[in-house]
Amino acid sequence: MTSIAARADLTGASRYEYIRGKEEELAHRLIIKSKLNSNLGPFGIFVEGFGEFETNEDQAFIRRSPSRGYLQEAYLEFKKDSFYVRVGRQALRWSESWSLPSLDVWTGRRWNRLFFDPLADQLTHSTGVSFSYTTENTSLDLVGIGDLAETFYPVPIPEVENEKNTSFGGRFKWNVAGFGFSAMSAQVLRKNLYGVSGNYAFDSAVPKIEIGYVDDTTPGLTVKRDQMFSTLGCDLFLGNWVFLPQVTYFEVNTAQGTDHQTSFYASAQWNPDRHDVQVLFFQNPQSKDAFMSASYGYNVTDYFTASGFVQNYAGQEGLYKFYEEITGGLVVGLRLELTGNLAF
Repeated sequence: MTSIAARADLTGASRYEYIRGKEEELAHRLIIKSKLNSNLGPFGIFVEGFGEFETNEDQAFIRRSPSRGYLQEAYLEFKKDSFYVRVGRQALRWSESWSLPSLDVWTGRRWNRLFFDPLADQLTHSTGVSFSYTTENTSLDLVGIGDLAETFYPVPIPEVENEKNTSFGGRFKWNVAGFGFSAMSAQVLRKNLYGVSGNYAFDSAVPKIEIGYVDDTTPGLTVKRDQMFSTLGCDLFLGNWVFLPQVTYFEVNTAQGTDHQTSFYASAQWNPDRHDVQVLFFQNPQSKDAFMSASYGYNVTDYFTASGFVQNYAGQEGLYKFYEEITGGLVVGLRLELTGNLAF
């Protein structure tokens, strides 16, 4: 007779934020998060969500972010040796790029909440079934999606409801002598996506490249929507510093023809002891979009962190233009966060 070990972790966290723009209050909110991770032998369940309570109703209307609950992930899992299957809403990040476009085809974004939230809260995830088989140097992932991750935008951008259609895809990864490669293919609604990526792991640096192609099969299009993109980046680890610079070259199709654009992304994090410094920069010179964020946090105790941040939004058209109009450009914020864990 063998015993089956059972384990469950229940994690709770609360976050208070006060955020202000040049001329007015932008957010005054409390966010309560919870996460359950439970295992019984090869079976597991994972649930994560958060609730938001916003007192600035005018700004909540503009951001389409009312006081309500949000389910981030909720799936059942069976894991045995090198194989696992997951059923439900789950995170499926197939890209190491932090700007769009990318190979991260299953993830949506809460653009309506601007960049006030930490990245994990900005993302939305798809619902379906995923299979994975991993060996020492290779892995195979297969995905079937019934409910694609939603993407949300602030007022006045119209709300877009996803077309209901099954999507699926596969990815193969392999490692050879320090090199890591992957190849993927996915059918997402009426688009076929193909991509490859590669990286090499040095002691303190991981240079990487990602290339993708989108074939739009939607009938009756007046504007060609096929698209190619490529991203070149590097993860740098220098003592307590982590740097993530990336540059993305991509095509944008318009009624006037194909436009070529380049975006630049860079982030840095310094995290010694109880200090946490983060800096992020994004720019697209062609569309005149730019974003900057800098924050400092101090872990007062193992369960309490206080931090402040400053952000700047700029744009002449599209999403970043609306961001600048909503915020006035410059944003400052205060964040107080409590964390805890119960194991049973």
